[in-house]
Amino acid sequence: MPSKQNPPQQKPFTSLIGKMPATIGLIMITFLSLPACNLKPGQDSHFGHSGGPRDVVTVFFSKAQGSQSIVDDVARKVPNEAQAEPVQYALTELLKGPTAEEKTQGFYSEIPKGTKLLGVKAYDHTLAVNLSKQFATGGGSTSMQQRVEEIKQTVYSVDSNHQLTLAVEGQPLETVGGEGLEVPGTLEREAH
Repeated sequence: MPSKQNPPQQKPFTSLIGKMPATIGLIMITFLSLPACNLKPGQDSHFGHSGGPRDVVTVFFSKAQGSQSIVDDVARKVPNEAQAEPVQYALTELLKGPTAEEKTQGFYSEIPKGTKLLGVKAYDHTLAVNLSKQFATGGGSTSMQQRVEEIKQTVYSVDSNHQLTLAVEGQPLETVGGEGLEVPGTLEREAH
């Protein structure tokens, strides 16, 4: 008499997970715990490092520290309509200067009032920032160094994938101020 075989019983999904190799389980847990990102095709996923969409930017203003000036950061909430262009938004906020509350905390800007952002253009590995002529007027060498540093730190806090170049009225900024402070063609990002 032929033996009767019972059809195999299906085991519940939960019991299968218990038998998965540890690495597969770990991969699944890691994948499921990642935050969701709504990326459009071709969009860079390094938000905050490539200048991609974000809802907060960091802006750097000058601040007195003892007998010296440093640049220090403040956060700015980015409105929905500006999230696709965070570098431009951060620079616009920088050029507005610190808020009244930030001023009470000692923040100020060495960038002359009336300086306008004429454009931000990314190409190859470079981000070119074009400013109005007011940027290069008034102040001594310390003021000039501080204003360049405010721009540089603000840009690199939002986009660390590009090298920064500055222009005034469309001309590369080589020197700034009456003392002729030299500005490198590419402003290097300091390693932190």
